Amino acid sequence: MYYRINVILMKEKEPIIKLVDLSFAYPYRDYVFNKLNFNFYQGDRIGLLGPNGSGKTTLFQLIMGLLKPNGGKIEIFGKKRRTENDFIEVREKIGLLFQDPDDQLFSPTVAEDIAFGPLNLRKSNQETKKILKDTLELLGLSNFEDRITYNLSYGEKRLVSMATVWAM
Repeated sequence: MYYRINVILMKEKEPIIKLVDLSFAYPYRDYVFNKLNFNFYQGDRIGLLGPNGSGKTTLFQLIMGLLKPNGGKIEIFGKKRRTENDFIEVREKIGLLFQDPDDQLFSPTVAEDIAFGPLNLRKSNQETKKILKDTLELLGLSNFEDRITYNLSYGEKRLVSMATVWAM
């Protein structure tokens, strides 16, 4: 008995996130990253560990376009990302939840905080209202819509912060 085995050589998949010689320093401080190279592929699971001040949050803020690198390249979904507009697609597909919810929430009401992201991504008012309603229902926050963000408990703020990311 003979068996025929077909071997298909596949080109290595392209990384979802590719950082090439990425450098970043806060003003008047040493480099947080100096020529960092990093690839993240679909299906990868990575734990990012380090002490306070080691650059974990800075790395994510660079990937999301919230900080601008001093040098190097950021490629996400196969495209170079440099300008604010380059990161719109990234923010639609990758969410960043800040460690402290008070850093993420800045609008007077829960509804305004959740609606901010979709409106900033140029969604229509009608689309934004639907996203807001769906997000509130999904996370069990339907009765939170008109609540004042400042008056929420820490746990409620964390949940609303998650809703702001989910709505994107």
